[in-house]
Amino acid sequence: MINKILIANRGEIALRVIKTCKKLGIKTVSIYAADDAHLPHASAADECISLGSGALSETYLNQDKIISICKKLNVDAIHPGYGFLSENTKFCKKGEDNQITFIGPHPEAIELMGDKITSKIKMEKLGIPLIPGYHGDNQDEKHLEAEAVKIGFPVLIKATAGGGGKGMRIVHEEKEFRDALGGAKREALNAFGNGDVLIEKYINQPRHIEVQLVSDGVGNHFHFFERECSIQRRYQKVVEESPAPNMSPETKKKICQTAVKIAQGINYIGAGTIEFIMGADESFYFLEMNTRLQVEHPVTEMTTGYDLVELQIKAANGEKFDFSQEDIKQTGHAVECRIYAEDPDQDFLPTNGNIQKIESFPKVDYRLDCGYRDGNAISTNYDPMLAKLITWGEDREECLEKMDLALGDVLFGGVKTNRDYLRRILIHPSFVAGNVHTHFIAEQSEKLRPKALLDMDYAFSIASYLVFKSKLTQNVWDKNFQKMTKKFIINEEEQEVIIYNYSREKVELEINGEKYLFRTLVWSPQSIILEHAGIQFEANRFLISPNETYQIFVSHLEVEIREIKKAMGSTLTSHLTEGSLQSPMPGKIFKILCKIGDQVEKGDPVMIVEAMKMEHTIKAPKEGSIAEIFFNEGDQVQGGVLLCEIE
Repeated sequence: MINKILIANRGEIALRVIKTCKKLGIKTVSIYAADDAHLPHASAADECISLGSGALSETYLNQDKIISICKKLNVDAIHPGYGFLSENTKFCKKGEDNQITFIGPHPEAIELMGDKITSKIKMEKLGIPLIPGYHGDNQDEKHLEAEAVKIGFPVLIKATAGGGGKGMRIVHEEKEFRDALGGAKREALNAFGNGDVLIEKYINQPRHIEVQLVSDGVGNHFHFFERECSIQRRYQKVVEESPAPNMSPETKKKICQTAVKIAQGINYIGAGTIEFIMGADESFYFLEMNTRLQVEHPVTEMTTGYDLVELQIKAANGEKFDFSQEDIKQTGHAVECRIYAEDPDQDFLPTNGNIQKIESFPKVDYRLDCGYRDGNAISTNYDPMLAKLITWGEDREECLEKMDLALGDVLFGGVKTNRDYLRRILIHPSFVAGNVHTHFIAEQSEKLRPKALLDMDYAFSIASYLVFKSKLTQNVWDKNFQKMTKKFIINEEEQEVIIYNYSREKVELEINGEKYLFRTLVWSPQSIILEHAGIQFEANRFLISPNETYQIFVSHLEVEIREIKKAMGSTLTSHLTEGSLQSPMPGKIFKILCKIGDQVEKGDPVMIVEAMKMEHTIKAPKEGSIAEIFFNEGDQVQGGVLLCEIE
């Protein structure tokens, strides 16, 4: 019987497991690295143990240290969450060797399904449909290239171990193959300690459909229906939903039954997910199995009513579930949006900063699975996902309407996130119609760019800025007040405004000949409510830069704004030359691809910066010669620093 569980993870998933354990009366132990000591999970369990500082191998991936903690605290079971050690057979076996239950499948199932080659061999034996490809042991570059030619381009290179988009490349032509292969192998080796890859035929406009499974402790296997996970960037999911839109009942039944057949064929236990690639004709092929709880499990919980973590624990206890497949029903519709610390309009580059405020006053019901609290700093040592926002509705239309409102409530003020980008996805006509595929974001990139601000948007933003900056009313409203002209930089666009009067109580201004009057109804240093033309709106502001740049959320808008002081003399954010190559994010110089004196064309790769466990290629902004390189491979760099000069 499981009475105490150690959660071998961090952030929101650690909190998620603790929540269910408290409901079941099970004691919990959380672990945390030194740089996570300020996060909620570091103090949320019954016992909280520091792993010390150092690399991941010394903290969350330090198997011996975690097992030692379990033995010292008389822990009965380990819940691995997702990522980290959740699909590590050695860790699973170490737990078993020390009479500690691993809340997950047996190590044999993890090993079989965790390798994309052995899993596909097994699927072939079970009669599961597979994508044409090469899954062999020969990893010689020439051999892999020959196999790719045999399959026919485009092909997908994919790491055999792990997931999350790491070690994955699409190759459209033979001449691109070797560079792509090298990048995929390096990334896979760095992320999983295994550089082996497989090659598959790449299916155009595929849908990513997955089926949630849970098998109990006595050999019964259940599906909890499907999820649509096609909205992705860099092979990582951004928006997930259940049920999958625009899928026939016949296909839904068939794909769920196929998933159960796989669970039966490998004698599975616990929670797992079968991922499929589906073509436009609803033909589907086995992609991989995740032998753990998925990030997106909340949408299944919201539509079926089952606590999947509770079922994991019961299965690990050897219990038989007290329900049948027919008892599991889908009700309504659920959508999950992943909130990342990244800038989608700058090629999804990771961002960092201090979270000053996560939520404003909620205007709609939603579920927020979050591993941070107000005041926490974001580390570049971990995945950039900050939270998962989930809404439920009677149907998809209602659910999406709630999500749009919920994204207005969840701010993560002080940090640049993908929040506004998510709203653009939700209102895109193709997404609204349910016509999605895994290339949706790439193909719709132009339509998903931010729209130009209107004069009214500038007026709302500037009025909010002025009210926040103003002092209590003194003499500004007397007859001697003189109108003034000010200039602002708003989202890197310069805007001039004529101000007739402003105080903490009201603002009167003019933009492009149109006058606007705003009155303050509620004021606080961080949040205000203004009224314009009979309409009230809330504004929140956060200082995000020493040069007095503020992030302001105004109703549906999110802007960065700063006032141009007369003494500044320039509206430019930088005086760098056209050939100045900056680091777009904090990270490590992984590889320098050029040397001083080399000639480069615009767009040529110059360096690879590693940040948040992903490689980011830094390209030449213009044609020229490499004049200076200011760092070496392995150096840590801050965002915005000058990496090299091109003349």
